[in-house]
Amino acid sequence: MLSEELIARVQTETNLLALVKNYIPLHEGRKAYKGNCPLHDDTQSFMVMPGKNIFKCFGCGREGGPVEFLALITNTTTHNAAVILAQNLGLEEKRSA
Repeated sequence: MLSEELIARVQTETNLLALVKNYIPLHEGRKAYKGNCPLHDDTQSFMVMPGKNIFKCFGCGREGGPVEFLALITNTTTHNAAVILAQNLGLEEKRSA
């Protein structure tokens, strides 16, 4: 089980824009990158705000950070998504002696 502290680090240290670009094409706007939502794909209502490291779909209402995005796109739990991203960052839980 990952600690809340480690999950918070994963959320802030994972580049959400780079992560999303691995799954869907995005177009740069003035304050956000826009694309079709990978969950319903009907309009360009999906936005990534790199300055805040969050996403939001104005069509289906889904929003969050890197952990939530990976969980949604891979159909896994947020815990599993956090573990995957922590491993990608080389972060590990500190073990007590």
